[in-house]
Amino acid sequence: MKGSWKLAVIMTMILALLLSACSGGANNAGESNGTTDAGQTATNEGGSDAGAAAEAPKELVTLRVLVMEPGTKWNTYPDSVIAKELAEKLGVKIEYVEADENKFNVLLAGGDLPDIVRADVNKYEQQLIEGNLIIPMDDMLAEHGKDITANIGTVVEYSKKNWSNDTGKLYFLPPQVQPKPGQAVAPITIGATIRWDWYKEIGAPPMDTMDQALDAVEQIVKNHPKTEDGKPVYGVSMWQDWGLWPYTITPLVFTKLTGVTSDLTAAPVGGHEFISVLTDESSNYWTAMDFFNKAHRRGLLDPDSLTMKNNDFMAKATAGQIVLGPATWAMGDFNAQHPEGDKGYIVVPAGKLAWTGGVNPLGWQDKTYAISKSSKHPEKAMQFLNYIYSYEGARTMYNGVEGTHWNMVNGVPTLTEETLALKSAGGVEFEKTGLSLDRNIIGLGGDLINPNDGQPINLFNAGEALAKAATPLEKDFAAHYGATYSGEVFEKLIEEGKLDTFTTWMNGMSDDEILKRNTVPGVTLTEDLKKTEAALKELAARQAAKIILSKTEEEFEKNKQEAIEAFKKGGAEQFTQFYNEEVKKLRAAHGL
Repeated sequence: MKGSWKLAVIMTMILALLLSACSGGANNAGESNGTTDAGQTATNEGGSDAGAAAEAPKELVTLRVLVMEPGTKWNTYPDSVIAKELAEKLGVKIEYVEADENKFNVLLAGGDLPDIVRADVNKYEQQLIEGNLIIPMDDMLAEHGKDITANIGTVVEYSKKNWSNDTGKLYFLPPQVQPKPGQAVAPITIGATIRWDWYKEIGAPPMDTMDQALDAVEQIVKNHPKTEDGKPVYGVSMWQDWGLWPYTITPLVFTKLTGVTSDLTAAPVGGHEFISVLTDESSNYWTAMDFFNKAHRRGLLDPDSLTMKNNDFMAKATAGQIVLGPATWAMGDFNAQHPEGDKGYIVVPAGKLAWTGGVNPLGWQDKTYAISKSSKHPEKAMQFLNYIYSYEGARTMYNGVEGTHWNMVNGVPTLTEETLALKSAGGVEFEKTGLSLDRNIIGLGGDLINPNDGQPINLFNAGEALAKAATPLEKDFAAHYGATYSGEVFEKLIEEGKLDTFTTWMNGMSDDEILKRNTVPGVTLTEDLKKTEAALKELAARQAAKIILSKTEEEFEKNKQEAIEAFKKGGAEQFTQFYNEEVKKLRAAHGL
């Protein structure tokens, strides 16, 4: 009996080790208690696909995701809570393959792609489908896509009709599907992002215009010409590996002009009359040219701005060398390395618009997911996509694991005090969890209400949690403006009519009207116009350097007019004319 007992123990230990190895080591019971979000979807009573996938995976499959975003943080934390949960629930490990636009196009030309492709559907639909680079999801949807069908059925049908290259098949699914406005303002991540401690030091003067923003930056640089370790401090900077992004996004909160499916056209938020970004002097591009040239002439522009890549920009921000940037996530790891007190970068009220997030019934179309034909694990890829569109999966990606990071309290999902404290402390320790680390990889928008419990899918966006989870930096910022959390600062300004949002133009509309006006198909360019667009973007990037480095106002004006003529010769105005004609046709066909 003794021998049998010992043998049984040994066999049990071996079996445990084998099971651990097969599941990739992701068997921490403290991170998943096997429960799911009650009534996850209408199909959950029969067992949702996300729940079915939770049955002890036999092996850990690595799914590689091609993203056109150098400098993401996903791969930095391979052992995060979220990574472990994906391993345990689905048997997958998600690994990003980062690419700038050039590398992305080289990979497409080569044809051998990672398992999943994340790209702008309006730009790459035809190339990906006609090139036989991605596969339709239709056959897998019935077995592995129950939550997709239940939760974003409208998007599925739209995708088949408008993003299928006229095949009627499902190839593309966008993340962050959000059909209605949120009920509260979460911490804003895009806008005038400034070193709060330095800005507060000068009295946090108004930045209603970009000239006022430069005045504030100049005063700060005068007070802080060097970092604590002796590096030079620059007022503003930019990077050059994201196309025209630094020029089209930086002024947006001041101009309220935004593009849709092309960087070369823009309209007022909510509008549908598009101007040429390159030939209309009121555009974001020319507003940015004026801003960066003035910064250069005042000695506030980082001299490396016109050659740097995004990673270089973030390295300088991490070192505290940049005063004003375009987004909190663009400022490297400075905030993570300084989690205490008022020292850090934060978005402050500026201009005319608050980037509170919009209504996105069709999600973020420039980050749309497709499964590559090269994938050796297409069904696993489909299971993963289904998970991020399930209420359980999306909530986990935002908020962590039920029973560990949040609990059901009297029928209401509630973040634990420990999770709120971790979020409040901020820094690397919170980043390590993977909670809300990359919203581009979450299928459902955080403000979407889970119909099973009446709460936002992202519990950090729920009422009291916004105040409790505020970081010391956010609390200091909010207190300066007489608020309790950062979003409340903007809420008050929006209520007073001092700032608009991406949804202000929808005020008073019914849910059906909001859905209708936000599901007009986007303009798809012909192959010739795609070449024109690419050539003009390259020309605009080259001209920008010359314009920004103009030494006088007179030289700036001369270079500006020469550039506009070059853009006209390159077809910028014909491009805009075509774009507007297509918008009218698409709106008319949509009943508008």
